[in-house]
Parts: sequence; C-alpha cells; structure tokens
Amino acid sequence: MKDNRFINSLPEPFFVDSVKNSKLALYRFPHYSSIYPPVIMTHGTFSNASICQELAKFLNKEGFDCWIYEWSGHGRSEFGDLTPNAEDYALCDVPTVIKAVQAETKQKKCIWVAHSGGGFLPLMYMARDLNRQKEFKALVTLGSQTTGAGKTFSQKFSIILVRLITRLFGQMPGPLFGLGPENERMGFMPQWCRWNWAGKWLGYDKFDYLEAMKKITIPVLCIAGGGDKIAPPGGCHALFSALGSPNKKFKLFSKKNGSAEDYNHPRLIASQNSQNEIWPVILEFLKLNGKTGTHHEME
Repeated sequence: MKDNRFINSLPEPFFVDSVKNSKLALYRFPHYSSIYPPVIMTHGTFSNASICQELAKFLNKEGFDCWIYEWSGHGRSEFGDLTPNAEDYALCDVPTVIKAVQAETKQKKCIWVAHSGGGFLPLMYMARDLNRQKEFKALVTLGSQTTGAGKTFSQKFSIILVRLITRLFGQMPGPLFGLGPENERMGFMPQWCRWNWAGKWLGYDKFDYLEAMKKITIPVLCIAGGGDKIAPPGGCHALFSALGSPNKKFKLFSKKNGSAEDYNHPRLIASQNSQNEIWPVILEFLKLNGKTGTHHEME
C-alpha cells in the first residue's frame, strides 16, 4: 500500500549555476528565526529531493531552516555539459550549494544531513582542504559508505553486473532495475564500483580519502540499517571508524538492536518507522551539536 505522506510535495526550487552550464535545484523549507545554522539535505544515487522532503519538514517544524540540494541531472537539476563523477559532485556542486545557502541566510556555517552517497560528498570536499571544516557545524549520514559493498562473492557479482549494464546503456537505469526514480550516468557508477570492489576509497589522482578521514574532526552521526544491502552496516562503520572526530556516534538500526525492523536503504530515511525511531535521534544530535552563538553568525 502506498504511503501518501511521501508523495512529492516539494516547494518550488530556485536554481544556482554550477560547472559546465549545469544548474542545481535548491528547495527551501524556511525558518527565518532559527537559532541553528541552515540544514543542507541531499539524496544519493538513483534518487532525488523527494526522499528528503518529509525529514526536512520534520526538522523545519523543530526550528531548523532546511534546504534540499538536488544533484546535477536529478529531479529538476540539469547536467548541462557535465558528465559527473563523485568528485565532481563533491568538489564542484557542494561548494556551489554552500555558497548559495550562505548568501541567502547570511550564516557562515551549515549542518549537512544526507542519505547514501549524499553523505560522503561533504567528507570528500573537506578531505581535499581541511580548512573547509569551518563551513560545517555538524554532519549526519544515513546509509553512507564507500568500501563495504564488495566483500562477498554475491556483492562482487553485483558489481560486475552494474559495470556491464552501465557500459551497455551508457548509464545505470535506476527505474528499469527498481533502484530508484533516477538514472546514473557513466561518471559516478564505475567510480563507486571500483571503490567497493577494491575496498579502497581513492580519487582518480590516487588521493586516499579514507586516510584523510582521520583529520575530519567536526561532530558526526553515522546511521546504518540492519537490512541495507546497498550500504551494508560494515561499510558504514568503516567510514565512521576512519573519522578523527572526538564527537562522533554510530547507530545501527536493526531488530537485534531493538528496532522495529532491519531497515533497508530507502526506509532508513523515509518510512513510518524511521519517523518514529530514527528522526528523533537525528533531531537530538542536531540540537546538541548545531546551535550557534548568534542567529546571524556572518553579520
């Protein structure tokens, strides 16, 4: 039975220009008197802004100014001439979005809350220049991992299939294979497959992102689902363990740990049970770690 609460009801976006004529859609759920930095939310592969909207509304009602960033070529965002990989998203789109939100809110810092691949993009951005951590007050990831989905024979077989299908179609067709509402172009999928096959999170220039995580020190909450096959708990925990933050938390939501279900990848962020069990954990973390000294920190 379809859950009508999660039918798309996004506000009209405004658009910002990114690299190579690409345009990014930003959806705002405003709270102009918030005592917290703006919350930037985003999705992962095969997805778009709609998966974040109910969590955005929840946080907005709790006093947060929420923005959803839609990746280039997803939803109402446009590729332009860009055929992006994860590093393009992280090093081009992430700073574009942060600057746009800073300009609109007049605040220096943001809070980043993201599902799947959207969770490791800001980490890649910070890893390349550790001084960029000053732009973040806190980070929450849900089902975010880079090296743990190629450990078993069946996982490696799935990676081979993804590579073959991506080459055949020139993209990975998300709707055709029931992966989500969006397709993924050639740039991102081979990179993700390579990371998980090798168990190494390396840039095209061999930059070691996992090693760089040791120097990420902002407050981080990493959430994993007991039934998540796309972002297995072990991969999420490996990313968590690599982080150097003195204030970091890992939460595995599974039946064994007392949760209502072994959450799969999408239900981790958008389901009735996640609303009851996971969203309050996110809210508590953000209230403890997100408050600013003054409302308009940039002024």
